[in-house]
Amino acid sequence: MNAQILIKCGQNCFAFSKSRTGQLDYEGKITVSEKLEGYQLLSSSTYFSPSFYAYLAESVNNSPKVFVAPDVDISDADTFDFLLHIGAVLSAVEAKDSLLAGELYLRRRGVFEKFAPLTQYILESLCVEILFSLSYGRMQNVEPEEIPLIFNSAKKKLNFQSERETLNQAFMRYFKENSVTLTLPLVGTNFYSWEAMPDSLEHLTDNLSADDLLTQAEKIRRAKHDFYASLEVAVQAEPYNPHDKNAILVCIESLEAKLSGNPGLEKAGHIRALAAKVIREAKEQKLSYESKLQSVSYRDIVVQVTL
Repeated sequence: MNAQILIKCGQNCFAFSKSRTGQLDYEGKITVSEKLEGYQLLSSSTYFSPSFYAYLAESVNNSPKVFVAPDVDISDADTFDFLLHIGAVLSAVEAKDSLLAGELYLRRRGVFEKFAPLTQYILESLCVEILFSLSYGRMQNVEPEEIPLIFNSAKKKLNFQSERETLNQAFMRYFKENSVTLTLPLVGTNFYSWEAMPDSLEHLTDNLSADDLLTQAEKIRRAKHDFYASLEVAVQAEPYNPHDKNAILVCIESLEAKLSGNPGLEKAGHIRALAAKVIREAKEQKLSYESKLQSVSYRDIVVQVTL
């Protein structure tokens, strides 16, 4: 293995190289079968951490580590900053978590745009989904023109020509022609009683003893994660909705009821109307969508939806 810089995200490793002139290049995902002896280990930036979430899908539930070969100098402030922040983005792109990839890009946009071609290349495979999640899926939407690094890549993939169609129409055409996986936050959650973090789960650690504390805590952590991952999620159209014929409702299995042995779905929220309109009009005959819970935090409930 000759990789100069490695970013390890859970089970995945991504390689970078640095030329003598200081140019940073992305070498892609690689398999590492040997110990990284002699490499300098750096922890990634805490601008993203799984600790922010009550539940985070396994595919992005990791803290990236940066390994730097002993003969490689990354002391330049911009390079150092980029490498400490890009790991979480790489993990999100690999997991096809379009919302997280887009939000991570926005959080450290100034850092990433100093390496614009490199960042654009990393985001390119998910650029259409990222643009849709940021500009159509969130209530705090971003206008496409405000993120040209993502928008320019997405336009090429969408084959979008503004003189003959709107961006809405381009997305509809793309969704009709392709199977697409999106991560989208729910809106209107305050109108429903689905509880994301019930007290019964929060109190699981109350009676831990000091004997073998680490093992007990890890068992509880794993059990909570697997419990959230097992929740049934239903994302389906509401053509009968009197307020919006294109509405898409999201129901999630009740945590409290499931803990009591009583399975059942509860209304948790909706897909934002702007996104729902495009999705419904792209595939009018499709009324339900393959879905699963992607993350739960104090701020958002996010689902993964395959069209």
